[in-house]
Amino acid sequence: MLQITKIVLLLCLLITGLLITVATRAQSLTGNTGLATIPTARMQEDGTVSFGFSYFDKKHQQYFEGTKDFGAAYLNLTFLPFLEVVMRVNRPIPYHSTYTVDRFPMLKIRLLNEKKYLPAVAVGISDFASTSSWGTVHFNATYLVVAKKFADFDFHLGYAPIIMKALYYQLDGVFGGVAFAPNKSVRLFAEYDTRYVNAGIQYLFLKHFSINLTTLNFDSYAAGINFKVFLK
Repeated sequence: MLQITKIVLLLCLLITGLLITVATRAQSLTGNTGLATIPTARMQEDGTVSFGFSYFDKKHQQYFEGTKDFGAAYLNLTFLPFLEVVMRVNRPIPYHSTYTVDRFPMLKIRLLNEKKYLPAVAVGISDFASTSSWGTVHFNATYLVVAKKFADFDFHLGYAPIIMKALYYQLDGVFGGVAFAPNKSVRLFAEYDTRYVNAGIQYLFLKHFSINLTTLNFDSYAAGINFKVFLK
């Protein structure tokens, strides 16, 4: 099964490489605009609705204590130029009816647009509402992040303090990353997510689609596909 999954991911990589045409803002695997697992101060264009699905290998995952792979489906709304709202649902793979589906919202607010000498600045919060007695559960994060572009490189640096009570935290401490865009359709990136160093590639094609292929800590993998609709 693992070998088949790797073959499918490779075929996706080759096919999308032939279909690349138009650039859009890159989507992370988590549902936020970002790199692989970290959010950035970038946002989708105002009036963008984004749907996506991501697959995470169980290794290094806190969800289900690393015993199961899981999928994440999300809806990303950028209906104001400074506000990004995400609703996300997680399910273990394979799914069983006795498992609880994990649902949570994410918010990101841009405080400052990037200027010539100043970075873009945003704050955000993830998994802040739950019916559990623990409050939030698996993917909590409260963070501040900045972004600055130099030529074809986009640099990101953020900090996520522990503010809310949770079983697990998506981000806990300093995080950051860099993306390199050799053209308007491809981005290579590397990131530090407060625990591991991840790297990957994002393909943006046919104006509305993007694919993210990532290696997590260089010994496991994740992948995602995203579809965008532009309302303006």
